[in-house]
Amino acid sequence: MIKKRGLDGLIVGNIANIRYLSGFSGSEGMMLLTDERDILITDFRYVEQVQKECRGVELVERKRGLIRTTSSLVRRLKLSVLGFEADSLTYSQYAELKTALGRKKMVPTKGMVECLREIKDDEEVKKIRMALEIAEAGFQSLRRDVRQGVTEKQLADGLESAMKSGGAVGPAFNTIVAVGERSSLPHAPLTERKIGRGDMVLVDWGASWQAYNSDLTRVLFLNRISAQARKIYGIVLNAQKRAIDRVRGGVSVREVDLAARSYIEKMGYGSNFGHGLGHGIGLDVHENPRLNRTNRRLLKRGMVITVEPGIYIPNWGGVRIEDMILVKEDGCEVLSRLPKDLDEAIV
Repeated sequence: MIKKRGLDGLIVGNIANIRYLSGFSGSEGMMLLTDERDILITDFRYVEQVQKECRGVELVERKRGLIRTTSSLVRRLKLSVLGFEADSLTYSQYAELKTALGRKKMVPTKGMVECLREIKDDEEVKKIRMALEIAEAGFQSLRRDVRQGVTEKQLADGLESAMKSGGAVGPAFNTIVAVGERSSLPHAPLTERKIGRGDMVLVDWGASWQAYNSDLTRVLFLNRISAQARKIYGIVLNAQKRAIDRVRGGVSVREVDLAARSYIEKMGYGSNFGHGLGHGIGLDVHENPRLNRTNRRLLKRGMVITVEPGIYIPNWGGVRIEDMILVKEDGCEVLSRLPKDLDEAIV
């Protein structure tokens, strides 16, 4: 991977990439990769942890700053052309490294490790399935708590507590619970808004288990559902089904996105669906590939993606339905098992 890019070495600073390459679960470190050596640089706090977690990785315990230690290694190994992750190295780190390395050539790179992470092996899929199971069990607990007078924050707190009790390290991201007209905000922040009779409740949540994540969205209706909500929900559900039917290896992500988007546009709500259809998921909640109308990349067997169309109407509310999908050569597997038929959405 290194030599093929014309590099002598690569500096990896993205902590998820470091986890993927080495198994290191700490929060501070940097890797220096060559075609022959994988070197992990960290401080005293993580030395024993690295020794227990990481196999086939050389440990360098830094006594000085991270960049200073890394640049010393580069000089010692006589690396002339050095790649670095442009998205993870800060400008100040780059400037310090550039000064320390003098005339050595520094090449910004993008996606070298991330492209490896796109395809999940069997062990990674097992961890994602577990993160999903925990999230789904947590949602069943939330359903039992949905009643008049309960606030968005109370529901989110209960859901996150249930996921932790089920084995999650914590939520995969900040849980979204949006009641009533607030559900038109795709990433609504939590408030003390209380649920009232007939309110819709949009929940976007996920669990983290052994560093892998899940991401789901469901909409619930308390006691009853209006005619407009029934119509919007049906459109979103049908759009998602059309997109999932297109998922298989060799199909472009643009084609999958347009399967849902064109249907929503045909039903008259194209301007109310303003985000991409989904994204890859794994060590990060949002990974490649990104599913949108302009991305012509092809899906590959082993990718795990989300499919999450939505319709958002200001001052009324929004509906989004999100599931996780494992791409296969001749189709796909919907990994999430929570029901989403309209009758199941009424509590």
